[in-house]
Amino acid sequence: MYDVMLEEANMWLDEPPQRKRKLETPVNPPPLACPAIYEDSSDEEVDPVALSKYQQQVSESGGFDVDLFFQPFGGIVPSGCTDHSIIFGKVGLHCYNLEKGTNLQFKEVTKVNTQISSILTFFITLEATDPAHDDSPVTFQTCLTDTVIMHQARLRTFTTTCRIKPQVPGTGEMGSYWYPDKHVDPCYRVDLPNWPQDDALIGVDKLQFYEVKDWELKDNQWLYLYAEFALFSYRNDDLSAYMPFEMKKVVVQTKEDMKLKSGNAVFYLSFNTSCGRVCRGVVRRTTDGKPGHMCLEARCWVDK
Repeated sequence: MYDVMLEEANMWLDEPPQRKRKLETPVNPPPLACPAIYEDSSDEEVDPVALSKYQQQVSESGGFDVDLFFQPFGGIVPSGCTDHSIIFGKVGLHCYNLEKGTNLQFKEVTKVNTQISSILTFFITLEATDPAHDDSPVTFQTCLTDTVIMHQARLRTFTTTCRIKPQVPGTGEMGSYWYPDKHVDPCYRVDLPNWPQDDALIGVDKLQFYEVKDWELKDNQWLYLYAEFALFSYRNDDLSAYMPFEMKKVVVQTKEDMKLKSGNAVFYLSFNTSCGRVCRGVVRRTTDGKPGHMCLEARCWVDK
């Protein structure tokens, strides 16, 4: 865990000045329910026993099971569940399903720890069910970073850990740090595209676009999560009053042959909310190809 933090710090030092200025002023961070760390805490003596216990908990749990520990250098602290942590938990579970070929179903978020620095990182524990095994309960853990807003996206997050909670502390899959703006295909490190014109599917870029069939929508329910993610980028709060969605059309743009399963792709989603609002969302999915690593970026238009 501390190696990961060191790597993140080194990457931060390598960033150009313009990037640093953006990170120093995060845009619309999600609300937190964690206790404040007072400015004069740096003058207080840190209890070495408590610090050792904290470090052991971080090492053994990967940051997911940590007691409250006030410290002058920030660190990971328990925090409350928010609308952000719910949508991010769903994203982490989707990343796992996409990689493992599973179909775990989100039930509820049960615990959230937050690492507060120039950006926010969430360690989310949630309950899911496994339809392949009589809807048996599964405790799932995912770590995501609510990264700085850029590329004309109104919401960006990337995962570093997506795993079923290990039975024995200190075991299980441990995530590794990465940064999408350094580690993904350069053609995806640009602004999110605008909504395509009506003739886009018959233009010179036809081979890059693929319209999702109705039966594929039924087999890939996570596309509704992408619609939820897109609308959340616009509303930034609870969406229960707008769901379920009626999906009208989904178009995928990618250079890869896997279409819906492509690691790097842009999804154009046209959908209606339950209250009749007509929405158009653009969601970009990218990855560096390593387990547990996925980035989602989104923007959305809601017709008045």
